[in-house]
Amino acid sequence: MAAAMGSFGERMQRQREMRGITLEEISESTKISSRCLRALEEEEFDKLPGGIFNKGFVRAYASYLGIDEDEAVADFIAASGGEPDQPLPDPPQPRAVALGQRAEGHPNWRAFALVGLLLATLVAAAWKLGPLAFSRVSQALTARLNSKPAPPPAPPSVTPKSTPDLLATAPLPPPAAAQRPMAKARPVAVAVGGPATASPITSESAAAPSPQAPPRTFVVQIRATQDAWVQIVADGTLLSEGVLVPPAEKRVRAAKQVTIKTGNAAGVKVSFNGQPLPSLGEENQMATVTLTAAGVQR
Repeated sequence: MAAAMGSFGERMQRQREMRGITLEEISESTKISSRCLRALEEEEFDKLPGGIFNKGFVRAYASYLGIDEDEAVADFIAASGGEPDQPLPDPPQPRAVALGQRAEGHPNWRAFALVGLLLATLVAAAWKLGPLAFSRVSQALTARLNSKPAPPPAPPSVTPKSTPDLLATAPLPPPAAAQRPMAKARPVAVAVGGPATASPITSESAAAPSPQAPPRTFVVQIRATQDAWVQIVADGTLLSEGVLVPPAEKRVRAAKQVTIKTGNAAGVKVSFNGQPLPSLGEENQMATVTLTAAGVQR
């Protein structure tokens, strides 16, 4: 019996040392403490947690070493004096129970009484609500059949308001005036709602002042193709200054002037009102371009 008890721990230790594996490596992989693994090799089973945990430790240890797990568990049971696992008993088969009956086969009178009470309550409710519900449905159907579609609303009537004469006509010349040569007609002022008063119309008053045209604006787009330092001034205001990294871009709208300065002329592409401009220069070359509503200013 002593030889049998010593064979398990010695065999596990011998298999481990043959493979050049340390207990710390097995512990790190299996998450089993080195103290428990050493207790298995030294067969100090009282230091183990016990129960199924011990067999789980043995299986994990054997799996890491690549040896037969069942054989290792059998050696452990023989060395520890334990008993092999017993199969669990089969669970009891449930017995079918008919509705309304007890498990013993006797009728369930309480269930029958509850079902009867429920049916009686439903019948009483239908008896009380039946005539009232039928009456309400009949009234609703009668009202729907007798109702006529309402005529569409008439458009609102528009009453014309009395407006004063917008134009006052000049009096006709007497018949005698027709024999004389016609004089140059004098302009007649037109009054709204009052008598006509004559007033001369000069050339300055005849020419209506034309509204001022809105200031013309233009759009400049600056797009970086390489890392480039760029300064943008629009209408005298500094809008942006710093390094543009591709594919960064700036869009500026101005009315008078846009000035662009860059330290890498080849790394900046400029468009004027959607039309691309020629290259500003070579790589790492300083360049300055000024644009107005008329285009590029040389």
